[in-house]
Amino acid sequence: MLKPVSSTRVVDLVRDRLRTAILSGDLAPGTRLSVPELARQLEVSRSPVREAVLLLVGEGLAVEHTRRGVEVARLDLTGLLELYELRAELDALAARLAAERMTAADLAALRGVLDAQGAAALGDRRCFLDLDARFHQIIVQTCANSRVIRHGEQLLREMRLGRRLLLNETWHLKLSHEEHRVIERALRQRDGPAAETAMRAHLTRVAGAVRQHHA
Repeated sequence: MLKPVSSTRVVDLVRDRLRTAILSGDLAPGTRLSVPELARQLEVSRSPVREAVLLLVGEGLAVEHTRRGVEVARLDLTGLLELYELRAELDALAARLAAERMTAADLAALRGVLDAQGAAALGDRRCFLDLDARFHQIIVQTCANSRVIRHGEQLLREMRLGRRLLLNETWHLKLSHEEHRVIERALRQRDGPAAETAMRAHLTRVAGAVRQHHA
């Protein structure tokens, strides 16, 4: 059950509440986003809910159908692999730029995420994936290019719709963590080309492993 929201900046609050529910899986792919029902649950009028739902369509987290209305977006294997192709290039660019622009505090935050992720790789898959998203998010956010940040964050949100398709074997998580360490080392050394190459290789390798797993 969704909790009521306050009346301040209702559209943004409703959008954030729905986005969180979608990304956490509380609103599963294919769930119909009924404006009257959501307005009832959130205890707000229909107008901000309708606007918030359309904003989620624009973010790629929901899909509008002619007869069925708006539903939480579904992400199949083909869509997931397409996202990896985009991310391999966009995140690689972000890594190259971030190597030049990250602050010492940014690097410390990244190291903290990696330390926590190393422990999660031993068995806490959900925590590992959350930290994986945070690792990439920090790099994208610190590249200091507003357009890369905007598109990068949208791709990360869409990726979370395909979590059920990702690998959860321990060997894969450990290898991903090792690849993250290589990227972090290049960033710490302010080596933009090395960070770019390592990021592209990492995401390309992960996409290949996912494709092979579902073959």
